[in-house]
Amino acid sequence: MRTAQCRTLILACAAVCSSAAAFQDEAAQVSRIRDHMREYVAHLPDYTSRITLERFRRTKPRADFELNDRLRLEVAYTSGQELYSWPGDARFESGIEELLPGHGMVSNGSYALHVKNLFVREVAQFSAPKDEKCEDAACVRLDFEIPTVRSGYALSTGSGSAPVPLVGSAWFDAATLDILRLEVRVDDPPRTVRVAATRETTVYRRARIGDVEFVVPGTSELMLRDRDGSEMMNRSTFDQYHRYAGSATVFYGAEDTVKAPARREDTKAAVTAPATLDEEIGEDAAIGDPFTVTTANGAKVTGRISDMRRTGNAWLVELKMPGGFKRGTRLPVKAGFRVK
Repeated sequence: MRTAQCRTLILACAAVCSSAAAFQDEAAQVSRIRDHMREYVAHLPDYTSRITLERFRRTKPRADFELNDRLRLEVAYTSGQELYSWPGDARFESGIEELLPGHGMVSNGSYALHVKNLFVREVAQFSAPKDEKCEDAACVRLDFEIPTVRSGYALSTGSGSAPVPLVGSAWFDAATLDILRLEVRVDDPPRTVRVAATRETTVYRRARIGDVEFVVPGTSELMLRDRDGSEMMNRSTFDQYHRYAGSATVFYGAEDTVKAPARREDTKAAVTAPATLDEEIGEDAAIGDPFTVTTANGAKVTGRISDMRRTGNAWLVELKMPGGFKRGTRLPVKAGFRVK
């Protein structure tokens, strides 16, 4: 009898010890991933990237998504924040909603916010790591939760705005611990907003910024389900990564003053005379794309596509010129088209 009891106690002790060891190993692995990601964020340079954003919508869950519009803009990641501008503009805005047309869904700051919350601010609760396969390669999955008071994330609609908790998963290369994919969800938002659920999935890739390769977003997909059953989807593609740096010049005296290069005023001048499009605007055009026209007196003026809408099987685009002049037309727009 004692032998059986001792054997039972030994087995119980072995199970407890094994469980404790496994817990320590899991905690150590989570700690290694977090340390690696903190180092990654700390060494990530300030950079800019071009984003091509396609926005879709469907009225029913089983219906096909229809493309509403396409946008191209630049995002600058600096000091842990995201700033936005139209391609080629020197000025970046703090909010993407300040640039985009009023219709459609936008996400402001999420590319930088989620990674910062998970691995820098220490506001997330992680579950035990799970070994998985990611495209036939070994990877590690971490599930997480971030409570409302710590998420720094809010859903805003015409009916109101509300902070929300976040849940999701992150996948890491088993050997390097580099992040491969990040999924962030809002599963049960307050009923004060019309949104029933959201899911944002970002897939990462390596890109050269300056002389060094970094792990950066490659694609991102944001899904939103309305309480009426309709759904919206944004698909973003990132490319053209470059270092982002500001500069300043200080002058101490008149003799030290360096004459600034002449500004090309003609590119910003208002179009007051007939002008024709220099190059064709194709079917792949997007809101934010710049174009140039030549006026009757030979001046080159730069404009920008400010909106686009689907009309049957065709796209109607709005061409905006300096001075507030706008002209609507269908894609494609042939070279020589008279803008004014």
